[in-house]
Amino acid sequence: MTPVLTAEQMLIIADEFCEAHRIHVQDFAALVAAAAVPGAQISGIPIHVNASAAGRALAIAVARLEPLSDYNREFGEVCRDMYRRLSS
Repeated sequence: MTPVLTAEQMLIIADEFCEAHRIHVQDFAALVAAAAVPGAQISGIPIHVNASAAGRALAIAVARLEPLSDYNREFGEVCRDMYRRLSS
């Protein structure tokens, strides 16, 4: 089972990233939606085969949802890396 990333954990990562890059969260709903991606399940069955796949999907979701005012692709990569650390 792949670990869950909470909205609160995602916000902590975003706050640190935004401070370092002098940007801001522009869409909190997109941030929460992205946080849901790694732990997504259908009928109790995880949609990702492992944490690595879940992390990749998280990075893609962040880049597409654009929750930050800028640097969303880079933020997605940071989220992927943080998720992998949290899941190990």
